[in-house]
Amino acid sequence: MFKRVIYDGWTYAVPIVAFVVMFTVFCITTIRAIRMSRNERNHLSHLPLENQNNE
Repeated sequence: MFKRVIYDGWTYAVPIVAFVVMFTVFCITTIRAIRMSRNERNHLSHLPLENQNNE
């Protein structure tokens, strides 16, 4: 299926660069979440998700 897609020069690099960027962001986010301290995890888990004001 993908053999029918014809890339022109620079367009060949766009999907590869996009994948590398997204993979890097995913890895950094995962490593940061794993290395997070217990206090920071507890603080973030108790943050409100909605506005408390009913105005």
